[in-house]
Amino acid sequence: MKKLFISGLMALSLAACATGPSAYGPASASGELGFETTKIENDRFRINYIGRSDVEAQDYALLRAAEITQAEGYSHFRVLGGHTSDMTRRGSGVSSSVGVSSGRGYYGRGTSVGVGISLNDLGRSLSGNKVEHNIEIRLLKSGSNDANVYSASGVINNIKPELFK
Repeated sequence: MKKLFISGLMALSLAACATGPSAYGPASASGELGFETTKIENDRFRINYIGRSDVEAQDYALLRAAEITQAEGYSHFRVLGGHTSDMTRRGSGVSSSVGVSSGRGYYGRGTSVGVGISLNDLGRSLSGNKVEHNIEIRLLKSGSNDANVYSASGVINNIKPELFK
């Protein structure tokens, strides 16, 4: 019983560790933390970033857009549209129950106590929050006063240093 209780506490401790910032980089698989990039046209891309929070997902999607912009030989990009969604399934992956029964049987009177710990979806608990942010961008040779137009170098200078703090 004591070992089971300690195992449950360790699982909850690991789940708490999974809520910190994610490392910036490509996703190892669809639905995992990181970015995925799709080229739609020569100057148009769709960027999907899955992070630990909405701010992280949005910032890293913009950072990826800035990197693509510079790699393609452009200086600015326009965000044509975007969407953020919470991918975290609500509820805990660990639950417990206690049951007590008593009665009279063939061998006399008795009481039984049962304790159960269900690991419904331990993997989900350990993965932590996941927020997905999708943007579609068009690459530009120069900037404008449009609020949806970003300087690639400005985004990189303002977001990238946060990754290494």
